[in-house]
Amino acid sequence: MDLVFYIKQVLLFVCLLSVSRYGDKILSLEALHENISLRCIVDNVIHICLGIISWLIVSSYETFSVAHVLQSLLCGLIAGSIDLDHFLMAKSLKFKDAINLSSRPPFHNTTLMAMLAILLISLMHFKGNELCEYIGWYILVATISHHLRDALRRGLWIWPWTTKPLHFISYLILSYLFPLAVGFMLRINKRIIFVKVKTFDVIQV
Repeated sequence: MDLVFYIKQVLLFVCLLSVSRYGDKILSLEALHENISLRCIVDNVIHICLGIISWLIVSSYETFSVAHVLQSLLCGLIAGSIDLDHFLMAKSLKFKDAINLSSRPPFHNTTLMAMLAILLISLMHFKGNELCEYIGWYILVATISHHLRDALRRGLWIWPWTTKPLHFISYLILSYLFPLAVGFMLRINKRIIFVKVKTFDVIQV
């Protein structure tokens, strides 16, 4: 690891901390409490920003490129789209109905979403479909980013259990270390594939 890598980690951690902390302060403003629609929109934008930062952490092992930025935007959009299940469960497009549900909607089930993402990653990996495999990684990182932030208020829904609300420090550490671990796994996977291809080429020669 070079100095640039560690500088990126510090900057990304500060971004994660800033968006999380100041996002909470913005949501606590009286004006947002009086306007449910605006509060929901702002909350979702925060989820999107955290999803973007999360994938930038995943990509931080490599030199950032336009492709990495686009991937991060996609991850952010997926993180924001998780809240669509509120409207699906409420069977209404009204924000008031969407936030007043009797139970958590399905996309907020961490066990379900993680299993679906891992299943997609595994199947596409063995089929050699790298694009769809990466979609699985986007979904996994976006889901964990979204769920960890929600867990500050309601805990994680790890079916059939629900945890206690996370302390902010625990949330921050998990939100940083999870995408960092994913990035490390993807980096190792690329190295293994590269070695296999290189070995195969030598045998062919």
